[in-house]
Amino acid sequence: MRRIWHGTVDFVVGDDLSVAVSVLLLLGAAAIVVQAGGDAWWLLAAGVPVALWLSLLRARRSALREGEPR
Repeated sequence: MRRIWHGTVDFVVGDDLSVAVSVLLLLGAAAIVVQAGGDAWWLLAAGVPVALWLSLLRARRSALREGEPR
């Protein structure tokens, strides 16, 4: 059972917890918009690429600080 839990967490979270948290926050915001009667399809379509881009920027900055080549 423990292996299933760890496998699921690894699949959902992956390497970057901030992306997983961002997606959960976007899903929550989309649910609030839908409950208020609005269209929320654009929220995830715009938010997920931004979260991924920010994750890539953090990884690149970290790699440059450690002296890895571009």
